Amino acid sequence: MRHLVWILFCSTIFFACSSENDSQTKTFDIVPGDIPNEGILYVNHEEQGRSGHGGNSITECTNGHIISFYSNVSRDSWDGHGVGGWSEYRKSMDGGKTWSEPYILEYSKKAWEGDEVHSALVTSINTAPNGTLIAVLARFGNDRWQRIKPPVYLLSYDNGETWTEPRDFDSDATIPDIAYTKDAAFVFDEEVFIVFHGSSDYPYSLYVSADNGESFQKRSNLPFTLGRYYSTCSVLDNGEIIVYIYESENQEYDLPYVISRDKGHTWSEIKTSHFSKRIRNPQMSDKIGDYYFLHGRSGMEGQGHGHLVLYWSEDGINWSEGVFLNTSGRRRDSYSANEVIGKYDESSPKRLLIQSSILYDTLGAVNIRHWWIENIRDSNSR
Repeated sequence: MRHLVWILFCSTIFFACSSENDSQTKTFDIVPGDIPNEGILYVNHEEQGRSGHGGNSITECTNGHIISFYSNVSRDSWDGHGVGGWSEYRKSMDGGKTWSEPYILEYSKKAWEGDEVHSALVTSINTAPNGTLIAVLARFGNDRWQRIKPPVYLLSYDNGETWTEPRDFDSDATIPDIAYTKDAAFVFDEEVFIVFHGSSDYPYSLYVSADNGESFQKRSNLPFTLGRYYSTCSVLDNGEIIVYIYESENQEYDLPYVISRDKGHTWSEIKTSHFSKRIRNPQMSDKIGDYYFLHGRSGMEGQGHGHLVLYWSEDGINWSEGVFLNTSGRRRDSYSANEVIGKYDESSPKRLLIQSSILYDTLGAVNIRHWWIENIRDSNSR
């Protein structure tokens, strides 16, 4: 049985876990420390009487700049939990120390002001191998997340200064085929991978671009037959791709996953990983040093639900007991995203930036806040 021991020393958070297979001490810093806490305020929607659900997504550009998307939606619509608004982003040119004024994504704002859809919000942003940015937008028919058209994507060739017109992933796909991705995307071996959720007999599918986002092709259906909204994915040490999904409120301790050993052409049988504090809308990181990280909401109902919880793992399958980064949440809170920062600079230490919606009222309106994971142990560098 795994035990969690907290040791605080010199402002570093040391995590010590022991089991038959793991007796090594795990060390990294969480900033701000003394968790759970309120994090670092990134977007103050409360000041403007707005909210920010459903649009968190971050990428690091190849020049080291960080682009972080969020939604700017109505506080009055569905208690601030709806999608009545548009996507914005801010840029950091100094590793996340300071951030620019907001950039409003023109296509998203025009969708909100037009009559073809209710809104179009960024739900994923990635940097292709050649530096092109790929922003995926889900398109909604009402405030309550009803997807009415397949997602589209925009490209930026200048690190987020300008964006192309929207492009289809698949001209033949319909909403039952691809309706949504919640930042379930990654880059591996010069290709861009995106996992979509739909509503057909195979509600999860994998699309891949081999030309830096200029086009996408469907590679496979995943073997899940149940699932609700959320999936996340990463690449394991041996080059295997792992995809987790959220199945239901009844299975928040044990998350289903599948593995592909051939870049997403075929998939393993479905297995589950255990999460001691539960998990909903999970977001898994790339590996940094010795660890993968995974975070999200600690369940939908019951004791301890709604908080922002963080887990870590050396193999991406067996996860720690977890810790709460924030405990002010409720059932409409803790939609999150992450990005590895420093990966394009060999002289820079790699850090993980976590972004999450955190309630500022008792209903559903949220601000956006940040946490950092730093000084992550890397046994290969010793």
